[in-house]
Amino acid sequence: MHLPSQPALTSLLNRQDLWLGEQAATQLTGLSTGFAELTQHLPYWPAHGVCELYSQGLGCGELGLLHPLMRALCTEQPLAPIMLIAPPALPNALGLALLQLPPERFIWLNISSAREALWAMEQALHSGSCSLVLGWFAHLSLKAARRLQLAAEEGNSLGFCVLPLSQAGNQHPLPLKLALQADSSAIRLSILKRRGGWPVSDIALPNIAVPIWRKMALAATASPAMFTAPRDHQTRQQTGVDVSLARLNAANDHAQHEAQDG
Repeated sequence: MHLPSQPALTSLLNRQDLWLGEQAATQLTGLSTGFAELTQHLPYWPAHGVCELYSQGLGCGELGLLHPLMRALCTEQPLAPIMLIAPPALPNALGLALLQLPPERFIWLNISSAREALWAMEQALHSGSCSLVLGWFAHLSLKAARRLQLAAEEGNSLGFCVLPLSQAGNQHPLPLKLALQADSSAIRLSILKRRGGWPVSDIALPNIAVPIWRKMALAATASPAMFTAPRDHQTRQQTGVDVSLARLNAANDHAQHEAQDG
């Protein structure tokens, strides 16, 4: 019987998609998640690797959940950027500053192709030059998840893939999988998979949703026509920034009408 060499065994034990039976039930390394509600179940984010975050929709708390992490990373030395790949809404420098997140620390990649977004995230993770990499995807294959995890291991990087809630049933070999769902009182977090522990559901996290983004998502669902651009020549020439601002204004108008009617 051939036994693996010590270097090969050490390399295997250092993989982020494997955990040892004697490991503690909670992650004890990495940066704090920053929420008292998570102290018992998820006190720290993984030091590196790829995590999946399933969201019910835009503004459902994706960035609110990661806000303490991003604030901590923005104060670390040496300075390293936070990369946003294909986010569903236009990043706003003033909004970041109000959240005490220096806008100059962020890199925004406006990519419409899922293949190019995957390639960009893989390269960013592999390079190890970013303190955090966030990528938004409609779908992630098993092969793609493995590639991203391998890139994060090689680059000693941390990344999050934000996916629709409908994708939560996949079998991706990643160390951490989380789901966010909204109800009338709070955003509720479910830990679907974590290293060394059982799944946990229904953790209430109030005040982590981005209100205007949530209003945009709800308004788009209630009145799709408000968010459908007319098919004239002028609109076809409109830039992505103009379209995003137009949708934001539509959401504000819709919210104001609701407030007046209510």
